[in-house]
Amino acid sequence: MAKANDSGQTLVEFAISLSIFLLLVLGVIDFGYLYSTKVTLQNAVRQGGRYAITGECITGSDGSCSQTRYNSIQQTVENASLGLLNSTQISITCLDEGGGCPNGAGGPGDIVIITVTYPYHFMTGPIGKLFPGKSYTLNISSTFTNEIFPPSQS
Repeated sequence: MAKANDSGQTLVEFAISLSIFLLLVLGVIDFGYLYSTKVTLQNAVRQGGRYAITGECITGSDGSCSQTRYNSIQQTVENASLGLLNSTQISITCLDEGGGCPNGAGGPGDIVIITVTYPYHFMTGPIGKLFPGKSYTLNISSTFTNEIFPPSQS
């Protein structure tokens, strides 16, 4: 039989256990969202790269390029990132392999590197305190070789 003053001890033990349990659950949710964000950004970079290697650009209603290839690649990455990225977080670098690097998007046979930098801010306060600035910077990068396309497309 429990004594009258034991019920307070049970309440304190329950409160401590509940706080640790909630911290674990919220941490799992936070790291799950971090992983989901990373996978989304990796997909965006991959989609941008797949678009970049073709030498195409976003066209207007008249069929001519309405944007440069560089801006077209940035727009493709932004669209695939589900609203996480803007153009300041996307970097496109070209390594000249003979075709020149017009507009930074590269010509036929050039190597193009697409990099995104995204600061992930933790939702859970105690988890965020474990990281400087309560955020973790995701750097996603991928390298592609442009297909052979007419230089006029670059």
